[in-house]
Amino acid sequence: MPRHRALEEIGRRIMKRFEQLDLDVEEEFIIFVVQLLARDLRRGLLKSDLNKHTCAINSFVDGIVESYVSPVDCTMANMKMSWVMKKGRGIDLQYVKEQYEERFLNELKLLIDDILQYPETCSKAQLDQLFAKMQVFIVACYNLGCPKNHVLLKLTAQALNSVIGRSDLQKYVLKKKYHRLEYLQRLAATVGGIVIYNNDGPDGDRENVRYIVGDLEMAQKNTSSAFQLALDGAAKMQSLCQAAIDEMIYLDPKDTTMTYRVPLEHLQRLNQFTIIYAMQQRCLDALHRSYESTVYLIEVERKRYECVVAKINDTLAMRTAIDSELIFPHFVYISQVWSNLNNFLNHVVELNKLREQLEILVPAQIKDAAEATIAELKALHKRIKVPQKTKFLDRIAVMTDYHTDGNFCSLAQADIKDFCALTLTITNGLLLPAKVTRKLCMNMDITFGLRDHMYARFTELCFEQFIPAFRKVIFNSANLALLFKLDEALISHELQDLIVEPPKQKDFAGQTEMVVTNDLSASNWINVTWNVWDYHRETIHMAEIRKRQTHDAQTKISYGQRNAQNQTYNTRQHK
Repeated sequence: MPRHRALEEIGRRIMKRFEQLDLDVEEEFIIFVVQLLARDLRRGLLKSDLNKHTCAINSFVDGIVESYVSPVDCTMANMKMSWVMKKGRGIDLQYVKEQYEERFLNELKLLIDDILQYPETCSKAQLDQLFAKMQVFIVACYNLGCPKNHVLLKLTAQALNSVIGRSDLQKYVLKKKYHRLEYLQRLAATVGGIVIYNNDGPDGDRENVRYIVGDLEMAQKNTSSAFQLALDGAAKMQSLCQAAIDEMIYLDPKDTTMTYRVPLEHLQRLNQFTIIYAMQQRCLDALHRSYESTVYLIEVERKRYECVVAKINDTLAMRTAIDSELIFPHFVYISQVWSNLNNFLNHVVELNKLREQLEILVPAQIKDAAEATIAELKALHKRIKVPQKTKFLDRIAVMTDYHTDGNFCSLAQADIKDFCALTLTITNGLLLPAKVTRKLCMNMDITFGLRDHMYARFTELCFEQFIPAFRKVIFNSANLALLFKLDEALISHELQDLIVEPPKQKDFAGQTEMVVTNDLSASNWINVTWNVWDYHRETIHMAEIRKRQTHDAQTKISYGQRNAQNQTYNTRQHK
């Protein structure tokens, strides 16, 4: 069975298991997990396992199901965090704006249709109903507060009365429907701006009218503290795990040897906690960068808000009567600024939802397990008296026996400069912090992180042995591929190999060569024969026809060609 079909069958088996457990799991996520874990050196499947070893496949399926259910499985938590960041469109401000506006319009559609359905011959009672529905529409359209709040509706009615009177309301229903909708939107922007302006400042009615600026200040304060707390917690646990690993191994770049007591596979148990907290920190950093850009936009929009409020104050100062064309555009503008601030608040809310999802995926049980593993390995390190020593090149040579399809060029897209590349290669995946950076590859823009200058010197001297081993260490580990965002490159390469698989049988349609003779039709004009002499003969033939062409009008009239489109001829009767 081909590899991709075997993996698809494994995915179907896993989905059936989840259905038996009454778990609602996204099928696309399971495909992602299977494709990535199958390439993992420790938990994956060799290519021979897909065809021969049923026990290995059963163990692989059981492992995925158990790890999905377990809250302390670090590899599955990394995959879930990566999936949240891939599918979490809330990080995009424009997407959040479009989604909220679409949802908002769907909710207001019934009210808008109700406002537009009033006939031209409205009674007084119907006009009163229309006036009341306009108030609700304005409050809901600009999120001024609860549409059921009678105090807010009264304030809106006062602002609406100052813009449109009873006679104007009668004229409104005489408009065409598409004109009514356009006028209703302009009216809502103007009246909403009036309500916003009247309740701006410390004297505003905060109990009944929403104050978006105050809501944003509170949201920014809470969000900043929550992000800082989460980032500090992840960084602390990551540094704690790395410090414990650093105590248990000693790398000597001068002697090019590594000394350790605890077996490296035991250290991998602790390294998985380093990876999960590094993964969480990188995901939180991406959300925090998006949040910081939104904070900047909020500050810009707040300055616009303050500017338009000051402009309205200057316009209204020392005046008793003001032309509506002079003041109304300012109210429309303040409504637009208010809407933008609402969109920014919605984006902050969505970013907080994504942050909470990431925090849920790394629960307190993982922190407890990491601390317990550190204590266990430190005790084991003390019990083992005789250390083991190995050469750098011997450890690098071990990795040459493994195979990977990962492309080296994909490393240019990865952010690998935060961890020591040489330590990662020699120890088969252990992450220790880097202190210096080097661009070791001349024809690729890849920045490597290293512990110090001695590590960098050894890596430069043994670059040919180092780089293939480094590539295999990363691409044969699902956790490292997720951390460095190389999972898509791995999976796309796998699927690419499967799509271009040639079929065993293929139909072939053949035709003998065709030599064109005196055929000037468009379909036979080009690429009709392989013989160049046929083209020469065709050129001579066309030249002979050109020579015999006449331009005489008498000839055209004699042969009935001049006005042929207007002429009719009776068919000849044969006896």
